Parts: sequence; structure tokens; C-alpha cells
Amino acid sequence: MIQATVPMFKTAEISHLRRVVQFKYLPAHLQKQFYPPARLQRGDEDTSPLSLSPCSTPLPPSPAGDAETLESASTEDVDVVRYFVLCPTRFIQHADLFATLRRSPPFNALAVSPKLLYVTVPALAPTSAEQAALWSETYWPIAYKNTNPYGPHPSLVLRNTIEIEGEAPKWLSIAATAGSEIAALGLGENIGCVVVDRTRGVSEVIAVAGDCRWRSPSGAMEAHEGGGNVMAHSVQRAIAMVAKKRLRTAGADPAILDRSLFCDIPLTDVEKPYYETEVIPTSGYLCVDLDIYMTHEPCVMCSMSILHSRFRRCVFDERMPLTGGMTADTIGNPANPGKGLQHGMFWRPSELNWKFLAWEWQSKVKNADASIEDTLHV
Repeated sequence: MIQATVPMFKTAEISHLRRVVQFKYLPAHLQKQFYPPARLQRGDEDTSPLSLSPCSTPLPPSPAGDAETLESASTEDVDVVRYFVLCPTRFIQHADLFATLRRSPPFNALAVSPKLLYVTVPALAPTSAEQAALWSETYWPIAYKNTNPYGPHPSLVLRNTIEIEGEAPKWLSIAATAGSEIAALGLGENIGCVVVDRTRGVSEVIAVAGDCRWRSPSGAMEAHEGGGNVMAHSVQRAIAMVAKKRLRTAGADPAILDRSLFCDIPLTDVEKPYYETEVIPTSGYLCVDLDIYMTHEPCVMCSMSILHSRFRRCVFDERMPLTGGMTADTIGNPANPGKGLQHGMFWRPSELNWKFLAWEWQSKVKNADASIEDTLHV
């Protein structure tokens, strides 16, 4: 009935939600709102918790004859009640949906009117079993499977975690050094990243880059005002260095490769030796199957650059709850509590054209500079 009435709505949008739910499986706060009324009087406006949630609009008056039926039904156990998720509210008005339900089975043959309620639900599927459990308690019962396209299979995560966890501290330490050396020159924030290739069985560092947002295209230090040169974030620089190394290895003239906007030349002692090595194959698309290690969770722009460059894995040291692009949910931080961007770009294949694995490195001693500002500017 919903598909016929709202043809533009695709049920895949809510495929991660439990479509039919018993009362006992509802979150506690919904049980309190939805609990059936003890009795309804004929002609009374239906304002019971079952019929209205805080964001609902009043339902039409119950048709004649409803009172007796509801009176008898109200004494039944709540386990006989079923709650159906229908569609997002943007697709159809409350009154239109109510009228459509009333004309359709089983309500067209019953004296009882449908009860419409509103709930807030996650727009995207959870990316882990833990997140599914949390959302089921907070919003609405969520369906999570190991084959969920919105989240990596646990065994896949485990295998990759085992492979990288022994080396992650070393690469994150180099990334921290890259950030501190650039910051000491006044050319950027204390942020750095390392690109690693493990496709040939051993780990080889392809590029190391620090943030260079305060360096002008001519090489001078600029005033630390505004956002600086966003194309010179450490991730952008590292990707540009990888591209130059592929072209250089393929025989391209180095003189035509420099792009001052990306600041794609090595500037510090830790950047130069890795840039000069010829350890990258000429074949392949940019950063396919490479890993990137960062002192901080990348911003949205850098997260998309990682995605479009086809990295395989991403590890960052310091989570940026409000401004980072990798994580799907957040609790904010002490200085800036509340929701962040919540894009979760590392695993969204239905909307984006690539997916990769991402970790926040958790250790007792953080390498990253925790003083980097994490604030959403309006």
C-alpha cells in the first residue's frame, strides 16, 4: 500500500530498521509513549500516549463504533500489538497517510482506526554490532548482519587489525614528527601523515607529509588567520607526493610535476628521504591498496580525498568528534559537547563509490597534539 501510494519512496532507505516490532522489543522511552490507554470514551479526542508522540499532530476523531472495540481491546495484553515502520514523514502528509490506511485492509473492514506515531530513526545503517545495539536502545530496533553493506565484516576487521596493530605506533610516531617539524617552521599546524605500501608483503613508506596550510605558494609563511590553504593539508600533500612519485617513476619530467598550491615538495628532514626513494610501482591508480596513518582524524575534505584516491586503510591517532569526516557517530568533546558531522565516510558504498577500513588508534600515550581546535564554525 505504501509503495503504491508513495512511489518515490524506496524501501531500501529503511532496510536497516526492523519493519515489524512487538511492544517488548521497543526502546524503553517508546514503550512509555506508546502504552495502550485503559479506556477511550465515545466522541473523545484521541490524545492518548498510544496515539500521539511528542512531535505528532492530532488524529481525526474516531469513527462511531470505535469506542466499544477499543474498550475491549484495551484490556488485552500489549504483546498482541504490532508496530510497523511505514515511511519517512517527508513523503506524505499525516492526514493523507491516515486516510490511505483507513481505506486499506485491514482497517477498511474494522471499526478500529489506525494509530499513527512518529519516531526518530537513524538515516543510515549501523557500521558495527555495538552501534546497532546502542541505536536499538536509543531509537528503534535495528537489523544488523555481518554481511551488512554499511559495515565491514567482523572477521575482515579482525584480520586487518592484526596485520597493522604491530606497526601502527611506528608510523603514527613518524606522522607526529612530520607535524611537529612543520609546526616549528610556522608553516602549518602540528598535524602529519604517513603513506605506507604493504602490497608486496613488507611495509614500505611511500610519503610523509606535515600540514602546510600557512605556507604561501611562493614559500613564505602567511598569517595564521582563517583556514589557510586547505589544499596544503597533510593528506592533500601526501597524495600529491604519491602522484608525483608514480609519474616520476614512469619517466615524466620532474620539472613539470610541481604544483605549488598543493605544496607537494618535501620541506623537512623527515619528509625528504621518503620522497626521494623509488619504492612505488608505476602501475595502479594513485593510492589504491595503500594505507594512511594520521595524527588526527581527517576533515571532511581530506576524508573525501582519501576515499577518491582509493586508499585501503586509514588509521588516525586523535579523534576529532565535531569536525572529522570518518566517524559515523559522536559524543562531542569536553570543550565542544554535542553532535558533530557524523558522516562516517569510511564505509558508505550505497552513496559513495569506494569503501575502506578506518581505525582510531587507542593508546595510553597519544602522539597527536590534542590542542588542535575541533570546533564547528557557523
